[in-house]
Amino acid sequence: MYLFKRRFRFSSFLLIAAFTLFSCQNSTKEIAEVTKKNAIFPTDHGKQVEILYTDSGSVRWRLKTPVMNHYTYNVKERYLEMPEGLYLEFFNDSNKVKTTLKANYGIRYEETKKTEVKYKVVVTNANGEVLNTEQLFWDEATRRIYTKEFVKITTKKEILMGTGLDANQDFSEYTIEKISGTISVKDDDKK
Repeated sequence: MYLFKRRFRFSSFLLIAAFTLFSCQNSTKEIAEVTKKNAIFPTDHGKQVEILYTDSGSVRWRLKTPVMNHYTYNVKERYLEMPEGLYLEFFNDSNKVKTTLKANYGIRYEETKKTEVKYKVVVTNANGEVLNTEQLFWDEATRRIYTKEFVKITTKKEILMGTGLDANQDFSEYTIEKISGTISVKDDDKK
């Protein structure tokens, strides 16, 4: 009886294995071609990533992200994706942080050197002015940040709201395209 059970199990295994191997209609080559054409997977994956960009020995910006995926295969343009958010610092010539940018999602295209950040975007400049928006683009070549979305800028004296913004990358000079409201902030020090 023991020998029969053992042979039955082995025979069952062989039957299932043969059925599995010969039941496929597609060849391995066809499956590889379909996968190759449609699949987009990260080439590299990193956790707790920090990138420093330097020029002539000075740090120009620093990027920190909890998760970074690098896509180089089967894409039109190589890109870095930061699906869990990012924190970016821009430095002045004295290597001091001049401006910060936070967002819940980011994607940076390598060839064009353009970055898109989305979801609860907050930019703070050296003067303490704060920009809030839901989408912002950064063009490294022109050193500009811009958006067509709603923006709110909070300064020491007022709150500005509008749709669309163009600014230099350190957010020290900016233009709001369609201002929809200005609110003056009281200064309690003057009485």
